[in-house]
Amino acid sequence: MSSKEIVSREDIFETLKTGKVDYVRVEFVDLLGNTRGKSLRRAEFEEVLNGKGVEFAEGLVVLDYADVPLFSSYYDVIAVPDLSTFKIIPYLERTARVLSYLTTLEGAMHELCVRSALRNVLKKLEERNLSLYSAFEPTFYLVKQAGDGTIRPADDAKAFSPEGLWDQQEFLKNLIKYLELLDVKVSSINKHYGPGQYELKFSLSSPIESADQLISSREVIRDLARSYGMLATFMPKPFSEQVSSSMDVYLSFHRGKDSVMLDPTDPKGHSLSQIGYNILAGIVHHLHAIMAFAAPTVNSYRRFKEKVVPNRGGVGHERHFVIRLTSPFKESGLFEFRLADPLANPYLFLASVVASAIDGIENNMDIEIEKDVTYLPETLEEAINALKQDSVIVRSLGNALVDAYIKLKKRELDAYTNYVSEWEIRTYLKAGW
Repeated sequence: MSSKEIVSREDIFETLKTGKVDYVRVEFVDLLGNTRGKSLRRAEFEEVLNGKGVEFAEGLVVLDYADVPLFSSYYDVIAVPDLSTFKIIPYLERTARVLSYLTTLEGAMHELCVRSALRNVLKKLEERNLSLYSAFEPTFYLVKQAGDGTIRPADDAKAFSPEGLWDQQEFLKNLIKYLELLDVKVSSINKHYGPGQYELKFSLSSPIESADQLISSREVIRDLARSYGMLATFMPKPFSEQVSSSMDVYLSFHRGKDSVMLDPTDPKGHSLSQIGYNILAGIVHHLHAIMAFAAPTVNSYRRFKEKVVPNRGGVGHERHFVIRLTSPFKESGLFEFRLADPLANPYLFLASVVASAIDGIENNMDIEIEKDVTYLPETLEEAINALKQDSVIVRSLGNALVDAYIKLKKRELDAYTNYVSEWEIRTYLKAGW
């Protein structure tokens, strides 16, 4: 049963009665974009539907990449299932999953809930009679892992060649099948630049739905790769000698069914409306802070010196601009954010973009296409410092959430700075002899 068919508690109860589901995973997404959750037996999940949700330790929301919580003491949070996300996992036996919003014990929205943060910013957009459609285009590597932990690409196919589609045809065929069964609509799939590297492009949908789809796709890619004896990695740059993994994001602001980005009489010749200029100017104005969510790891910034990576912090038609007006822009109003990576938390990234667009509208910001260019952060530390100073994004996403996110990132930076790498030992061990 697809998620579109399950829209109420009664629908889910009926599904559970059929005996097709014995276990339901109640999941939420933490600050870093990782999925956390519990698997409940059918009877226990039925009690959750009749009650107020599932209790989790608050520290799970703020785990770092080593699964160490940010807080030394913390309370409980409640994961309240979003019934529209209830899905039967097609490759597991009698198992379903549902994503959640996080609340306090009293039922109020929890300040660290990333789905709620995006929902709140979208409400501000709706107050202006505007809406957003978005689509993610993540890239990932399929790798083989040796017993000593070293990895290598799972195949050696060339960039955009049919060879890679042939080498991984069974994996890719089942990936598309399972994603479609989960209502994740894939518009294209390709063999990307690196050996063992592949790219999916999803169809446009509402922001929360598109973010949910990215989270779902990561789970399916991860699980399916394991079943084929491979490991899927969303790490931005897993190989120093190979091209990095990116994630382009397609965006389209609308009023009703019509794009608000377009004006065919634009005297500057870009077919942009005044509000379109406002939106793009707002995003570029806050670009440094957005990058803390778009490129959220130390490893992300190793990408930026590659020739195929955007390096111009402005808006243009050419692919080296961070914001690109796509080829069909004059018909669709669709533009592309080109400097995110696959480890980005999609809810926080989209929330920061929407907050920036709203600020651009409210302050009537303007930008000269292909000429107004800002520098890009060269390190995670630069991006985090920019986020800390960006009062608009901090206020829009919530002080507590941004503060916790920054603390997690600073912990990551400290760990990286203090780590002595194999390269350092190899280079400096016998220096000065």
